[in-house]
Amino acid sequence: MMQAIGQSPNTIQQLTLDAPVATVTLLEDRALVRRVGQVNLTQGLWRIKVENVAPVLSDKSLRAEFTGDYSGARIDDVRVRRQMRVLEEERSEEIKGLLAELRSLQNTFNHLTEDRQHQEYSFEQVGTILAHSLQELPIDAVWGQLDPKSWRDQFQTLFKQLRELRTEILNGYHNQEKLRELLNDLGTRIRALSSPELLYTAHIEADLMVNQAGEYAIAFDYVVPNAMWRPWHQARLLLEEKPSLSFRVDGCVWQRTGEDWKNVDLVFSTARASLGTEPPLLADDPLNVREKSKQIIIETRDQKIQTTGLGAGATPGTVELPGVDDGGEVRNLRPASKATIPSDGRPYRVPIFSFSSEAEVEYVLMPELSCQVVLKSEQTNTAQFPILAGPVDLVRSSEFVGKTSVGFIAPGEKFALGWGPDGAMRVQRTTTQKRKQDHLTKWNTVTTTIELFISNIGAESRTIKTTERVPVSELEQVKVEVIAQKTTDGVQPDENGFCTWHFTLEPYSQLQVTLVYKVSAAPEVQGF
Repeated sequence: MMQAIGQSPNTIQQLTLDAPVATVTLLEDRALVRRVGQVNLTQGLWRIKVENVAPVLSDKSLRAEFTGDYSGARIDDVRVRRQMRVLEEERSEEIKGLLAELRSLQNTFNHLTEDRQHQEYSFEQVGTILAHSLQELPIDAVWGQLDPKSWRDQFQTLFKQLRELRTEILNGYHNQEKLRELLNDLGTRIRALSSPELLYTAHIEADLMVNQAGEYAIAFDYVVPNAMWRPWHQARLLLEEKPSLSFRVDGCVWQRTGEDWKNVDLVFSTARASLGTEPPLLADDPLNVREKSKQIIIETRDQKIQTTGLGAGATPGTVELPGVDDGGEVRNLRPASKATIPSDGRPYRVPIFSFSSEAEVEYVLMPELSCQVVLKSEQTNTAQFPILAGPVDLVRSSEFVGKTSVGFIAPGEKFALGWGPDGAMRVQRTTTQKRKQDHLTKWNTVTTTIELFISNIGAESRTIKTTERVPVSELEQVKVEVIAQKTTDGVQPDENGFCTWHFTLEPYSQLQVTLVYKVSAAPEVQGF
């Protein structure tokens, strides 16, 4: 803060203002930065300068305003000035040291090369001597001059020299490879230090007119790219007499704008500034009428049953965009404390809010998807804010067990989390089919038998909710029927085709489950 002395009314007085970043509103792909500073000004024209702002800020988004009611004071213009500087640091001594180290390593590399060449030459000579000795051995045997002990000692000596030379050659080769990597690293460092380092800087200039002396508060707003946020959650499950879950919602921030945000108020917004507000253009949608085919061609498809949460009602459709899913309503979430986000492009998690809820825990098995028994918890979002879609870190008691993800969960909505498979459970699933045609009606029938073998190899009993599914027909010519007499407990499917059992397995026990269903199709149905 500086106090200026009185000057001529036509003289433009200059001042550097300390206006740190106060508030940052983060969007999906950009951020709105607000700087605030206070200064004592005398009457006259002033040119205020704010240094070390983000060089990537959008010029057309830059604006300045007085944060208080100052009669007669106005801001005539505000602009950003950028410049590129070449840092001329003293690097000669460091470069000289690296060059000396480079020369030393090169000399060592050359000496190793000479030693390896000499060892390879010696290896070839010893091999030649050994070959000649083997050629002379039968000749000496013919002339009766064979001394087994003498020949054995000579061959052992030659083979020992060959092994030692081979070991030295391999060691020299590996040492040269390590030196070659060091030489490449040193060359890269020297080239990096020899090239000039460029630094881009920017500052804001504002022209002010002040009618009376006093203390003025000025705010600067601008939009910067290279900043984004995404929801990131953490769930902690406590398995006690009454299981409970604590859930924390974080905002994960990345920014590389060129300015550090130190001790600032963050606002996490789901607004999509880049979406635009123009309605789509209308186009003709012609309808064609054609005769209904007498043949019926069927095909099977997988239909995913989706809800926002457990037992949720209909949700208005939203625009499918990659990024933050806010349920179709713009939301601004504010953390309870300030945060510091350096401009290094790394992720920083900022806690936004948290809540605790009672949890209903059960073990579920869906063998068609995975032959694993998974621990599942159901809990309620007891916070006043929704849970935005994003990844979830799973912590059971105090142990990190994995990751999962959740969709948009409204306040008061139930949702489920999976906590990984139970290592004490073993599941095997087999499927067999039999095809048959009725000779009288010509209807085709396919009978499918699904058998599950479940084993509990642990010392604790498990109550498992098991779910299998059968096809659901949309045509009168195709009928699906579960054969209750051959199905375990005579279970029948619900409207979505799911068959559900609840089994209790004692420690070190086994269980077999059978599901039999029949699919019948009329003769005119093709593709069956």
